[in-house]
Amino acid sequence: MKGRGVSTALMLGLYAQIWLYQIIGLIIFVVARTIHLFANATLETVATHSDSIPLFLWNSWRFDIQALSYISVPVILASLVVPWFGSKATERCSSFLRRYYVVLLTVLSALVTAEFFFYDNFGSRYNVVFFDFFDEGPWSLVQTMWQDYPFLRILLSLIVLGAVIYFIGKYISRIGFSMRKYFGVAATIILSLLIAVTTFVCMRGSVKGYTLQVEAFMVSTDDNINNAVPNAIYMLKKAYKERANSFRLFSDEALLAREGFSSIDEVIDVAGLPHTDGTNEEKCEAALFGTTPVGDTLRRPNVLLILSESWSTFLSTMDSNNKLDLLCSLRQHLQEDIFLQNFQSVRNGTIYSLETLTLTMPYMRFFNSRYRFESFPSSIAYPFKQEGYSTSFITGIDPTWENVQEGLRNQSFDAVVGRQDIMHSIEGSTTSAIGVYDEFLMQYIFEWLNNADDVNPQFVVALTTTNHPPFTYPDNMQLPPLTDEWYNSKYLIGEKDVLRKYGIGAQYANKSIGYFLTRFKSSPLADNTIVIVTGDHNVRSILNYDEVPEQMRYSVPLYIYLPPKYALTEAQKERVSRRYGSHYDILSTIAPLVLRNGTRYLNVGQNLLDMTAEDDRYFSYSEKQLLAPKEADTDSLMRKMKARELLMEIYYQQHFRQQSKK
Repeated sequence: MKGRGVSTALMLGLYAQIWLYQIIGLIIFVVARTIHLFANATLETVATHSDSIPLFLWNSWRFDIQALSYISVPVILASLVVPWFGSKATERCSSFLRRYYVVLLTVLSALVTAEFFFYDNFGSRYNVVFFDFFDEGPWSLVQTMWQDYPFLRILLSLIVLGAVIYFIGKYISRIGFSMRKYFGVAATIILSLLIAVTTFVCMRGSVKGYTLQVEAFMVSTDDNINNAVPNAIYMLKKAYKERANSFRLFSDEALLAREGFSSIDEVIDVAGLPHTDGTNEEKCEAALFGTTPVGDTLRRPNVLLILSESWSTFLSTMDSNNKLDLLCSLRQHLQEDIFLQNFQSVRNGTIYSLETLTLTMPYMRFFNSRYRFESFPSSIAYPFKQEGYSTSFITGIDPTWENVQEGLRNQSFDAVVGRQDIMHSIEGSTTSAIGVYDEFLMQYIFEWLNNADDVNPQFVVALTTTNHPPFTYPDNMQLPPLTDEWYNSKYLIGEKDVLRKYGIGAQYANKSIGYFLTRFKSSPLADNTIVIVTGDHNVRSILNYDEVPEQMRYSVPLYIYLPPKYALTEAQKERVSRRYGSHYDILSTIAPLVLRNGTRYLNVGQNLLDMTAEDDRYFSYSEKQLLAPKEADTDSLMRKMKARELLMEIYYQQHFRQQSKK
């Protein structure tokens, strides 16, 4: 029993040392963050955004504790084991602790210092570009550092800092072991369990919900304040992960062989796209890109494209005004305007659909790749930007999510607006764990369009968020009750509480967009604004696909409002509504409708509003299935779409290879 008491006491001594070293790490992070903040933001800016300071400090502390917890895991585990082997083993462990933290804290200081110079050069915290330095070889790296930075002074400072930490470590050792006498065996065991749990929580950066993510950067409407939230370790880890996930490069020949094609000409033939002579690059450009018509328009219309979270075609078909009110105030507008139900999302996920919609990207997680810093004419915003539109992306979430803000700003979007901006602008707006509630997002979009100047028309892409777990809503929300038709439906599975949340989510999202459209149509905006709404993906978890038709698995609707000068007859609207389509068709539909300067745009879909085209030529493509009229050869159409996606992959790979050579 005596030996056990000694062992646990020694254990506490090691714990105390680890805590004290972590405090030094926190001090390093705090000093670095303070320098970074006031080097890039004025006192006036900080004072103006003083209401964000508590959240700034809280999230900064979370990032710091998370980083220090990760690097402390090995020594914490050692502290649990080594003391049971006696005091000599513990003394050696204590000596190792001192050396371990001297090295780590010195390296930490080096990384923090290096990031200041990185920021000065690139205007950004650590990103994937950081690793490009190492591609030049170690000697070249040393030369660059010696020529461009005060390398010698930094090195000497780090050596001095390491020595200081080493000597401080001797006192830390004494302080640590002096604390052991205040705790017995039971107390130390309890403390050990507490430390284990605390370390796990600190590594997550969160007690409940999601682990600490990049969204926690967004504490203010000022980018300089937001940029100071994370630490260098987190940014370096983030950059490394992005680099590891960067797309592999292949030759055109390798990509063609993979899909069983002998040449790009063969791919273009199968894809049904136009041919031209020239290099592979020129052939890809000619096949994939169309040009907008040339001619005058009365007044270029605004274009609003809304990507509605989990907007499901099948749930829309379950709506009944008398028995089950799912569509709420949106129902009227779906009846009045163009509403396609034979429509699909190409990809099955929010970020994947957003990348597909904005870039027609054949890869997933493009915004997490190193190539997101490059601009592509394939962007949906590109032709609008070329023709004088102001281009924006607006969402209720933090736009740093999945690097959306960083990615879209390089893809012809003038502005990327998110949670903080909306809450700052809309009085009384509230937010869930995901983002600003949809009703406030739609109010912000209305005011954004209504307050825009008359010089440049607006092109806006918006992403809603509320119809998503954890399904929380404003306190004053009023919705029609979910009836037995919902809870007892053979098409749905899940516990009643789960079904209730999904049902309310659908109602709330539909009501928010419906109310916006009602207000919009009563305003002057309706005379010169096109509104398009589609889903990012079908509703998940609750659909019983043993009963639901297979074609509904990836089905999302498409709604189109056209102002009077573009209006279709009732017969034409009915005809369009029966057509098949997918996200690939959206840009191919709106670009030739509203743009008139012969501008290039990525044209891999079909114009859904083309009244000269036969209805049976349309089909709906997703990565999982293809839908078409019964008489269509779906195998041939699927091969056609696979050829188009291969051509897009070749096109992007050509650009990626060029960027890699720079």
